[in-house]
Amino acid sequence: MQLKIGARIMCAQTLTLGLGGALFGPLIMGAEQLGALLVFALMTLVTAFTLNPLLLPWICLRDLRQIADALEGLKRGNYAAPLPTAEQPHDPDDENELNRLKREILWMRRAIEQRERDIGSQAERIRALNAELRVEAVTDKLTGLYNARFFWERIADCFEQHHRTAEPFTFAILDIDHFKRINDTYGHLGGDRVLAQLAGILRADTRDSDVLARIGGEEFALILHRISPEDARARLARLRERLHRDPIRLDGDTRLRVTVSIGYTVVGECQPQTQFAPPRNPQEIVKRADDALYWIKANGRNGCIAWSELDPHYRRHRLALLHCDTRRPPCVSPPTGQDPRAPSEQPDEQRSTTSNPCPSKATTNASASTSTTSSAVSSG
Repeated sequence: MQLKIGARIMCAQTLTLGLGGALFGPLIMGAEQLGALLVFALMTLVTAFTLNPLLLPWICLRDLRQIADALEGLKRGNYAAPLPTAEQPHDPDDENELNRLKREILWMRRAIEQRERDIGSQAERIRALNAELRVEAVTDKLTGLYNARFFWERIADCFEQHHRTAEPFTFAILDIDHFKRINDTYGHLGGDRVLAQLAGILRADTRDSDVLARIGGEEFALILHRISPEDARARLARLRERLHRDPIRLDGDTRLRVTVSIGYTVVGECQPQTQFAPPRNPQEIVKRADDALYWIKANGRNGCIAWSELDPHYRRHRLALLHCDTRRPPCVSPPTGQDPRAPSEQPDEQRSTTSNPCPSKATTNASASTSTTSSAVSSG
C-alpha cells in the first residue's frame, strides 16, 4: 500500500513528537507542570526543524526531483530519462499522488515520442514525394530527358552566366527527319519507340555538364558548355553520323534507320561585329539555332550547320521575324547554275522572293533504304 503525501506528513510529525518526548522527557520530569509543557513544546519545535529536512526527501522531494529531471529530458527530446514508478494499486484511491503524476508523465512521453516518429516518417515521405514531383516537373515522361520547362530555365541561366563570365557555349536543335512518315508507317507507338531510343543514344553521347532536353514533338535541344566552336562542330557532326549509322529497333526484326537535321549557334564566338551582333536574350539564341535548322530542313535534311555560316541577308531576314512576330516564309531552292554557297547577286528587293540565302559551309546528305527486316527513312 502506498502512503499519500498527507499520510507521510502525519507520520513525520508523529515521529518528531516521539523523538522529542524521548529526548527531552527526562529533562523536564522535575520541573513544574506549566514550565515543563512549555519547555517540551519548545524542544519539540526544535526537533521538528531539525528532522523535517531529513524527512522531506521521503515525503516528496525525491519524487519531485525525478519528475523535474524527466520533464527536462522531455524538453530536450530525451525520452530515455529514468522515471521510476511504483505499481498501480488495485484501488486508484490508494495510489500516491506523485506516483500517479509520474505514470501520467510516462504516458505523455511515450505518446509524444510516437507522434514525433510518425511526424518524422511523414516528413520523409513528403520530402520523397516533393523530390519526385520536382523530377517529374522537369522531365519528359516518354524519353526521360529534361522537358521544355527546364530547358528554358537553363538557357536563361546560361545566358546570364555568359554575360557575367564571358564563357562561350553552344546551343543546338536536333530534329528527326520525316518523322510524320514514321508515324504514318509504324503508328504513334512506333514513333514513340523511335523518340525513346534516339533519346537514349543522345544521352549516352552527352557529358554530365551538357543539358539535353526534348522541347517539342521530335525536336531536341542540346547545350554544350566549355567547348570551342570547332569542337562543337565536330561533335555535332559525329552525333549526326552516329544517329544515322545505328538503326533503331522497333519490334521483332524491324529496324529503322533515321536521320536528323541539326542547327546550332555558338554564343560568344569571336566574329567581326560587322557580321552580326551578339544575341540580346535567350529567345534570340533559340531563334538563331532554329533558323539554321530551318535552312537544313529546306535544303536536303540530314545535315548540320551553324547560324554564323548562313548568308548575312538570310540571317537578317530570319531575325526580323522574331521581332515582327510573323510566320516564316518557305525556303526556295537557288536558281539553276547559281553557287549555293554564295549570296544572291540580285537586288535586295528581289532577293527575298526569288532566291534562297545559303550557307558558306554546309554538309547535307539524304539517305533512304527499306528492306524486310530493316528500313532506312530519311528523317525530316
